[in-house]
Amino acid sequence: MHISVGDSIFKKIPHLKSNYVVCENMRFRESTRHELYDGLNELFSRLRGHKSLNDKKEIAEYQELLSELGLTHAEVSTSSMVKLIVEKKKDLILNHPIIDFYNYFSLHHLIPIGAYDLDRIQGDLVMRDSVTDDMFQKLGTNKKISVDKSVVMADSQEVLCVDWVHKQSDNQKIRPNTKYVLFRIESLRDEVENAKILHEFIDLLSKFFEFDSCEFKTLDKDNTSIKLALSEEAIARQERFVDYTDILSRGVSDVIVYDDLIADLIDGQKLKIKHGVDPTKRSLTFGHAVNYEKLRQFQERGHEIQFLIGSFTAMFGDPTDKSESRTIRTREEVMDMAKNYIDQVTMILDKEKLKIFYNDAWYSNMPIEEFLRLLAKSTVARMLERDMFQKRMADGREIGLHELIYPLLQGYDSVEMKSDLTVIGTDQTFNELQARPLQKDAGLNQQNIISMKMLLGTDGKLLMSQSQGNFIALDDSSKDKFGKLMSIPDSAIEMYANALSRYSREELQALFSRLDAGENPRNIKMELAHHIVTNFDGEAAANQAREDFKEVFQNKGLPTDIPKFNATSSQTVLEILQLSNLVSSGSEARRMIAQGAVKLHEGDKIQDHAQTFESGFVGVLQVGKRKFLNLSVE
Repeated sequence: MHISVGDSIFKKIPHLKSNYVVCENMRFRESTRHELYDGLNELFSRLRGHKSLNDKKEIAEYQELLSELGLTHAEVSTSSMVKLIVEKKKDLILNHPIIDFYNYFSLHHLIPIGAYDLDRIQGDLVMRDSVTDDMFQKLGTNKKISVDKSVVMADSQEVLCVDWVHKQSDNQKIRPNTKYVLFRIESLRDEVENAKILHEFIDLLSKFFEFDSCEFKTLDKDNTSIKLALSEEAIARQERFVDYTDILSRGVSDVIVYDDLIADLIDGQKLKIKHGVDPTKRSLTFGHAVNYEKLRQFQERGHEIQFLIGSFTAMFGDPTDKSESRTIRTREEVMDMAKNYIDQVTMILDKEKLKIFYNDAWYSNMPIEEFLRLLAKSTVARMLERDMFQKRMADGREIGLHELIYPLLQGYDSVEMKSDLTVIGTDQTFNELQARPLQKDAGLNQQNIISMKMLLGTDGKLLMSQSQGNFIALDDSSKDKFGKLMSIPDSAIEMYANALSRYSREELQALFSRLDAGENPRNIKMELAHHIVTNFDGEAAANQAREDFKEVFQNKGLPTDIPKFNATSSQTVLEILQLSNLVSSGSEARRMIAQGAVKLHEGDKIQDHAQTFESGFVGVLQVGKRKFLNLSVE
């Protein structure tokens, strides 16, 4: 890692010595805790005993330096800390050993010191005057502001610090789990005194911390660029940070608890990652696939994916977003619904590496005493916090007792599975939060949560739902997947690309730039549909689906692989649609007929679901724009 200082800085302050210390894998020596914090309290008392701190030479000369840099609006960090300690009687103890240590050294010598999380530094560092497009994320916020007329420390991606050493970015703050640190010590002392301070810093650092390695170098007007050697592990950690930062942002609504999760991932820990689904329909949809694509990213990086089928909880069902209680099902009905789930999910996930769980394995055999103890770990008031229950009560609708316990049971799954992380849609956040206190009570690590943005359906208006009919099923044919993807409104292209594509960030940006430049959205959708279908069904299937789409919709022809069905003259069109699997249910068939979506190809619409066909009839029955059937009537 190279660190340099812009020529303009040393022209303004030629006597500056800018020191950098890289410390890898720092561990606080707990045996020195009392010595560090007693030393801090003694230092605070000594500072408060002085009456003329503002006249201290060390503070005055650094304030003068800021003026030389044109930063008349800024204040030296040591000066602001002293004011808090002396004038406002605040003890600047954060109970974070790394921060408290360098604050102690900074106040003891009245010398500005900064510290950066080495894991989060991208590329080389430079201290320079700010430029027009510099953006800075203020400490404690997610907001980025423009930087105007300042001296900054920046890496290849962001500004780490503004106003020399005064204000640090939120991304670069030292966190409780920070272990790899770059310290920055700014000195106005001569070469001998600077070396003395630097060695004293290293000695004191060694007294309070263990570390794997420590290297330090100094920049001055005669040496404006240095190289600090990083270990292979330090470089790997930086690469993991960049990689997982992208994974934890793309298509993601929220991460609970972000700092804990990213720290585990940077450390290279292999996690047990849960995703559960209650079988209520025979097909999984692209709405589910949003989660599976995220799970795939983790699986490819060596994490264990735990796929949970709610064989017990699905019998009474998740009440989320339901205005009425679900119908109780038998286990046989649930398992019948679930029988194709593994085949569908392994279109995306590697089956050989997938761990499959069924939650009736622990619930069906749980003694009633143990079940009651589990229920005692939560309260009715806590469960009634859910807005859907509040709405039901306001509407005078009943809430079943079995619905109140559902979130607790979903949370307890994570105890049995010892999950470190769960990936869910935003609608499941409340349920999965129930796992954390249950895991803590069981002596386990509390799972973190990735909640994914919910996918809009093919109408671009409502969330994807099989009951709404605006869905794409994983077990749809490649042709149907392609056609339905082509039917999404232009406004949904970006959402689908972010949620379901495997494009790199750069490829996505190029795709969106083409849209912004006015390229026909149909071209973009054609590429995206081919890309997604290739990922799920293979390139050959995607190629055929694309050709079929072009033939049907651009050339007004028929696809080449239309299924055949032999009917009798007594069978109604409703029966034919169901028996040929052109629709999933009788209600869907009635709805499609009522909407005028069922017709004979290049013929009249069928308006009566009881219509039959005469013996000897041969023709093509069409449902919607993408489904066709070669029909022969005996």
